[in-house]
Amino acid sequence: MKAAAAAIALTLLLAAGCGAAPAAPPTITASVKDVHSTQPPYSATLHLPTLTWSGHASIADKVNTAVDAWASDQVATFGARVAQDLDSARNLPASLPQSSMTITYKVARVSAGVLSYSFELEPYVRGAAHPEQNPAGLTFNLKDGGAYTLPGLFKPGAAYLPVLAKAAGSGLAAFHPAGARCYLGKGPAATADQFAAWWLSTGGLVLAFPAGVYTASYCGPPAVTVPPSQLKGIAAPGSPL
Repeated sequence: MKAAAAAIALTLLLAAGCGAAPAAPPTITASVKDVHSTQPPYSATLHLPTLTWSGHASIADKVNTAVDAWASDQVATFGARVAQDLDSARNLPASLPQSSMTITYKVARVSAGVLSYSFELEPYVRGAAHPEQNPAGLTFNLKDGGAYTLPGLFKPGAAYLPVLAKAAGSGLAAFHPAGARCYLGKGPAATADQFAAWWLSTGGLVLAFPAGVYTASYCGPPAVTVPPSQLKGIAAPGSPL
């Protein structure tokens, strides 16, 4: 990573010395989209990132299209949940709030060749005690705009799931924000479905889990960072890990 950064810096320096302007870095701005449905009745507020990159419009468009498609899928899935619960919701007191969902994001990492977003989804189905807190992530290769998959970060055939399960279990056991007792005593199994929410940060691979699954709901959704040193030997050549 340091060598790659140095090479990029050298390229820009040489270009500047030859009179050429250095390439503009990508920029990310926030956009807000409101969704309202009457059948079934729900609303959604989507806070989404928009990538702008001078000289690389096609890559930015590909990333933005993928983010929008992902968000649309989340809204459709939520709408299906609301429709499924519609009959029982009709018997609830009129004073209860309608079903709604909010999506927010953070830029977890933007560096040479990699852009990673983390998201928090807070769906509320009418009649529930409180909204859920569900994390998600999207990570892109800025060389072509393609999205990374978790298996694609590792060597073909590498037994990465047991490594992630062990790291997640240790991290969850130590997850005690503000001194609260959070861990429920059991971590994720070494199966792919347990690691649906992940992203990359400057510290490594972040594994995230919904609030209330492995830790108490009042502690919020936990996230565990697995440093590159723990993934040495199983990361794929050229992997951003």
